[in-house]
Parts: sequence; C-alpha cells; structure tokens
Amino acid sequence: MRLNTLFLIFYSLFILGCDTEQPQGNTMTPFTIKAGINPEEYNQLNRLHANKNIDKQPAGLNFYEQSWSSKQKGSIRVDHGDYSFTIPHVLSSTGVEDTEHLENGIFKFSINSSITSNEFIDHDQARTQFMKTIQDLVTLGWHPYIEFYSEPRLLGQQSFQYAIQDESYAPDPMYTPTLDEWMALNSGHSWVFHADNIFMEIGFRRNSQYMDRDGQGVYLLTYRISTRDAQARNNFEGDEREQWQSLWVENIKKDKIMRYQSEVELIKKGYHINTQYVEPKIHPEDPVEPEGEEAEALLDFIQKNNR
Repeated sequence: MRLNTLFLIFYSLFILGCDTEQPQGNTMTPFTIKAGINPEEYNQLNRLHANKNIDKQPAGLNFYEQSWSSKQKGSIRVDHGDYSFTIPHVLSSTGVEDTEHLENGIFKFSINSSITSNEFIDHDQARTQFMKTIQDLVTLGWHPYIEFYSEPRLLGQQSFQYAIQDESYAPDPMYTPTLDEWMALNSGHSWVFHADNIFMEIGFRRNSQYMDRDGQGVYLLTYRISTRDAQARNNFEGDEREQWQSLWVENIKKDKIMRYQSEVELIKKGYHINTQYVEPKIHPEDPVEPEGEEAEALLDFIQKNNR
C-alpha cells in the first residue's frame, strides 16, 4: 500500500473517531495529562467516570482513550511543574497503564493534534510554526535529547542534514531549516526532549499527496510523553526490558563505542561534534563511558581533530 494512502486512512480514522466520541469531562477547559499519574487522580482531574473509555487488553495493558471532534478540537495541558505547557488543536489522547506494574501509573501518553484549527496549511507556515513550538519548549526548560546513544552529537544545519539521511535521528531543535530542507525531511520525523525525569518525543506526519513546496499540506502532530523508566525500557527488546537496570551499563558502553566511531568518520567529512552535550541521568551509574584502548583512541581523535 502506498504511503499517501496509508496517511489518508490514518488521518481519516482520527477524524471519524473524533466525530463520534467525546470526552466526558469539561471540554471548555484543557484536558490534563501527567506521565506516571495515578488513574484515580487522572479521572478526578478530568472529571471522568472510573472505568469509562478504558480499553483493557489481554496482554495486560489498559488504554485510557479520549478524543475530540474534528470541528471542535480539544486542548491538553501537560502537567510537569515548571515545564508544563498546553497542546492546542488536539484530536486524541491515549494513556497506557501496565497491570503488572500498577505502581508506575499511566506511564505513557500519546497525543495527536493538528498544527492549526484548519486541515490544510502552507508548508512554509507549518515549518515555522512547528519549529517555534519546539523552540518554545527549549526556552521553557526542556533539554534536547539524542535518544539513541549510538547517534552522533551534532548541532545546527549539520544535525539537520544528518537527519535527512537518518530517519531516526533527532536534529538540533534550535536550528530552523530552510523550506527546501523541511520538505526533504521524511514524514514521521521526531525531535526528543527531557526535563526532570520525563521524556517527550514530538514529530509530524504529512500527506504525501500534497507536497508542492509552495502549496498547502496536511499535517498531523504526534506527542509521546513518558516516564524515565518507560524511556529506559525502549533501549531493550523482549524479556530484556524487565532487566534493563542490570543490562544498562554494558549496553550503553557498546552504544557509545558506535557513537564515537560514527563521530570520527563525520569529523573526517568536516562535521563538528558537540562535545558539550550533556546526557540525562537515567541509570544510577550514568554517565556511562566505555573503557579500553579503542575507546581511548576514538576519544583522542575527536578531541584533537574536532573543529
């Protein structure tokens, strides 16, 4: 199935679903979410009836679902102390709870919204408005996060050029791309942030049928907000997810070697490495660094040749 067809189906499902299901709370005030929130508090904050709009799956996950009308979109307040902010033009929100770890509360939220109240928007306007949104978060105190420890530490235009080639790379949010660079970026790309043990991924999808750079497009914004524990588990698969704390150190050491190898090659191509980048503390032993002759040689090359 073609990508543009998938997008249309995906977007239409949101629109149709949002037209038929409404939150039970007060829609005149922002809906409130908080990563790690207790379900009872979540229901109380949003004036919801317990056990309503909950999709309980046999796999042991409970999904707390809310949706809004495409003609009267909602707004969501992300509650995180000094780092709180509001997302406008919301279509839907889904929180996830693991019944085997009820102490973690609703550990992850996924939110889908439009950039504006209208379906169509000029690509250039989408570019400037989206970048302002994520740059405002940095001003608020959210820190850019290179999600995968094997990825290079880049800034500015170089980070964006690298992201065009690598779909998983989160570029520097403080660099505003040109319109041509924006249009070259793959749909589904994300920027990642962290603040006080909460992690957030913000990305966009756009309909590939409307890709005239000087015309209008259809965009869907995606927010993924999760606890530190949930973020850490994302570095592992299968049964290893439950053992992430014992596996963390050796796993990160291997990833860091891959990062430094990549950075050495990029330096040879004229890239500058942001050696001032500070990683969040996820594991008690962070920051983890690899040991041995290979690691020393790579770091020595970066230090002496980084320009």
